[in-house]
Amino acid sequence: MTKHIPVLLEETIGGLYLKKGDIVVDATFGGGGYTKEILKRVLPGGKVIAIDTDLSALTSFTERAKEDAFLSSVLKQEALVLVQSNYSALESILEERGIETIDALVADLGFSSDQIEAGERGLSFLLRGPLDMRLNREVGITAGEIVNTFSLEALEKILRDLGDESEYWRIAQSIVKTREEKSFTTTDELREMIERVYPKSKRYKMKIHPATKTFQALRIAVNEEEKHLGDFLKQAKNRLRKGGKIAIVTFHSGEDKKVKQFWKEEAEGCICPPGFPICKCGNKPKVKILTKKPIIPTAEEIQNNPRARSAKLRIVEKI
Repeated sequence: MTKHIPVLLEETIGGLYLKKGDIVVDATFGGGGYTKEILKRVLPGGKVIAIDTDLSALTSFTERAKEDAFLSSVLKQEALVLVQSNYSALESILEERGIETIDALVADLGFSSDQIEAGERGLSFLLRGPLDMRLNREVGITAGEIVNTFSLEALEKILRDLGDESEYWRIAQSIVKTREEKSFTTTDELREMIERVYPKSKRYKMKIHPATKTFQALRIAVNEEEKHLGDFLKQAKNRLRKGGKIAIVTFHSGEDKKVKQFWKEEAEGCICPPGFPICKCGNKPKVKILTKKPIIPTAEEIQNNPRARSAKLRIVEKI
């Protein structure tokens, strides 16, 4: 049984305005929470392409589906297609299946509860495990390699830019100093170091553990989320049909800023310099922003699912 609870589920699915026969992409499948609700709205006749770079997420869902008549049926009929890949390969995934355009797309950019609570992955500071953090454990560098080999300047940049960590310099300096005597190998070693060096005056006022943002930054860096997100947004826009909707849920201010800025630029019309009497650029808006301000969870949802507290949902329509 998955422990993951999809965030802003009603708002996300409702904002896609799905209908029977639609072809939809769930770009970050996870526990399948969004996909199951989407299938209810697009069947019969519709299809969901569900993508996840984490093979264990797809394997776990497939095992659970054996005990569920509905899910077994949609998999057998290929109304639900599971794909192990990064969402930044969206266009090639669709091309391989002969799909030119899609009617809607949803992406939850956070890590699932199932992934966070798997101690052997090393994604959480609450569980002892190796400093790995890779979603696809077949490729890429580990969090351990980053903290044990990256320069002071590189560590500071990761913690500052990807984690919004105000104490980035203090933590980075302590990492470099500590590893001179002993390399970091487990999550609790890194967590305990952060607890030791974090200013007590700040800790008393914090609502989160002082290691939260460092671990967040390392997860994003290990899985190259910034690079993949930029590639994904361009492909999602290209493959969406006119009138189709894209809903993206972010959990980190850097990601939300990137998503917001991308859609803002795509929604712009003329980009000629101010004062031009006649438009020469010919640029036309490509999307319409449906959420002028991001949709955030209610207090009730946050109480039921604390993971939702930093979630922001943005929805656009292709025009």
